[in-house]
Amino acid sequence: MDNTERAYTTKEVSTTLNVVDSTIRKWCLAMEKHGYTFTKNEHNQRLFLEKDLVALRHYQTMVKENNFSMDNAGMVIASRFSSPFPNGSGGVPTVKNENEERLSARPDTRSDERIDKLIEHAEKQEQFNKELLERLNEQQKYIEKQHHYIEEKLKERDGNLMESLRTLQEAKLEMLELAATKEEEKPKQGFFARLFGK
Repeated sequence: MDNTERAYTTKEVSTTLNVVDSTIRKWCLAMEKHGYTFTKNEHNQRLFLEKDLVALRHYQTMVKENNFSMDNAGMVIASRFSSPFPNGSGGVPTVKNENEERLSARPDTRSDERIDKLIEHAEKQEQFNKELLERLNEQQKYIEKQHHYIEEKLKERDGNLMESLRTLQEAKLEMLELAATKEEEKPKQGFFARLFGK
């Protein structure tokens, strides 16, 4: 580590990025899983250099704004921002022959291809999510329209039933009144006439 470069603690980084300490730890684990290395002190605590802050800011953007999963973002960041000397050589590159250089160049190309595929996948997923939301909104409008239609039909049916009941009751009352009127018009018969049917 360069003695002139300032190292930040997890707390300072969490304040800078406006997230909690545990989130920083999770992000770091996701990045380390894919080969990113952080400087650590004698207590095995991470110390963050300026390059780490830049990498974490990019990670934050990918996760929060571009909807990358933590694992995918960790892979992208590790491939783009990993130290050029991850073998712990202290900044002194090891000498490689031409075959080793060609072989080591291939994973970078593959990583770039994987990153491009991941970004393309994320964009397709975002487009799919937008289309799905639009379809859900259309379905919601259709359901609300159907619900309104059903309510109107139920009100209309209830109104027709009430009208039918009223008409039926009025007809019954008329029949009772008519029967009562006919009963009053009949001449009254005596007891014996009613008894003998005369």
